Amino acid sequence: MPTSYRLPITSLRPLAPIDRIAAIADANSIGAVVAALASPRPSPHLARWGIVARDDDGIVVARLRVHGRQVLAAAQDVRFLGGSVGAKHGEALVRLFEQAREERPAAVVLLLASGGVRLHEANPAELALARALRGLLDTRVAGIPVLTLAVGDVFGGASVVACASDRVALLPETRLGLSGPKVIEMVHGRDELEADDADDVDKLFGEKARAAAGQVELLVDDIEAIRSWIALAARTQRSFDVEVLAMHARLGARLAAAESNATARNQPTTGQRKPLFVDRDAVATGQRLPLFVDSDAVDQSGWLWKVRGRPIWITRPAGASTFGPRQAHALDTALLAQLSGNKSEQAQTLIVIEDSSGHEATRSAEAAGVAQYLAHHAAVLALLRARGVRVLGLLAGVGHSAAFFANALQAPFLCALDTARVIAMDPAAIARVTRLDAARVGALIESDPLLGQPVSCFARTGGVSEILSVIDDSTLAELVARASAGSGVFGITG
Repeated sequence: MPTSYRLPITSLRPLAPIDRIAAIADANSIGAVVAALASPRPSPHLARWGIVARDDDGIVVARLRVHGRQVLAAAQDVRFLGGSVGAKHGEALVRLFEQAREERPAAVVLLLASGGVRLHEANPAELALARALRGLLDTRVAGIPVLTLAVGDVFGGASVVACASDRVALLPETRLGLSGPKVIEMVHGRDELEADDADDVDKLFGEKARAAAGQVELLVDDIEAIRSWIALAARTQRSFDVEVLAMHARLGARLAAAESNATARNQPTTGQRKPLFVDRDAVATGQRLPLFVDSDAVDQSGWLWKVRGRPIWITRPAGASTFGPRQAHALDTALLAQLSGNKSEQAQTLIVIEDSSGHEATRSAEAAGVAQYLAHHAAVLALLRARGVRVLGLLAGVGHSAAFFANALQAPFLCALDTARVIAMDPAAIARVTRLDAARVGALIESDPLLGQPVSCFARTGGVSEILSVIDDSTLAELVARASAGSGVFGITG
């Protein structure tokens, strides 16, 4: 393992992942984080695709010092399957954050370059990345700053992880986005975005556009400048509570400005607008969610409901709609108003109900920084957990991509209705990456543990605590009681 790099090497991007870590480290300061992470941890899922696994699964972790202060770091390798996050890759991040909470270093530094969740092992990979996101936020709750530097393009779920950090910076010629250019073009056509138009793509995803919008910091690719940024950021961290509330205010102001500008140009704003109050029958998933019958909406958009006479709160699923900046921010506003400062003597329980058509994959959502809104939503849930609110996830319909892993999959306890489905990746994307024909993909998404959409497939990865045929008042009471007692039935705390 290299010890350090100094002149004449001055740039980070041309280096291999371990060399990037060595470049930012003080001389002779690099070591292993823990023995388990230093040992081979190849993916067990790649051989079926004819792909040779790598011992580090595309991510290198190490301990080091920066300006004399202890730091834990991880660096992704874009040369291995595009830096995609597989199950072992995500588990390495989880273990890194666990170790950080034990050791309390000055900071955790992430050098990211990734296309997001690895399609070849979609279900376990999405679960591992969701646990890594929760681990990152728990590390911030513990008062340990997490700093992300994009040393390459960062897309998909990896962009949400990046935006969940205390500080996120991009190097020149890097891009950040939740939905890639090809995805937006495929969903909405070339009038929305031409994926092969490099200038147009840079105007939306590029580091200069992101920095100009106030979504990220922009750093020069100079090792000494990067080391100084890490050292300064580690010393100037504010408390998690303060950061979450400040970010919420900034995101609200960004939405208001976008709406004002759109109105002036007579253009639609990001996301679907909602009526002030939503009919109770419309928010229930058919007759299978009677929870809303004995509940009342507590905010004007109908995103948060309270069960009458009980300290139980329920979030409204997006349903046929997407979960984008406006939806996430409206829900977070209600959660912070009702639960973040709750001083009730009774323990409060929040049930995060999941059912949506996925995150909003539009040009306007990307311009607004949709990854940041989803990361902030996960941070709000982490804040509530830190303040003693029990958070349960209920997959009642479709758990789709980032909208799922930043929402209900952030709950330490997750149950699901037996008809629920998990769409880590759309079939078209799976076919494109795996080069399987449509018929084969169609069969796999109904039964395969890695790619299958029925909730039973996702449960086989350890992602679901219990599958239910119905959720009613008695079932709800039993689930809340088990969560309160910390029952082993719910075994997905990561």
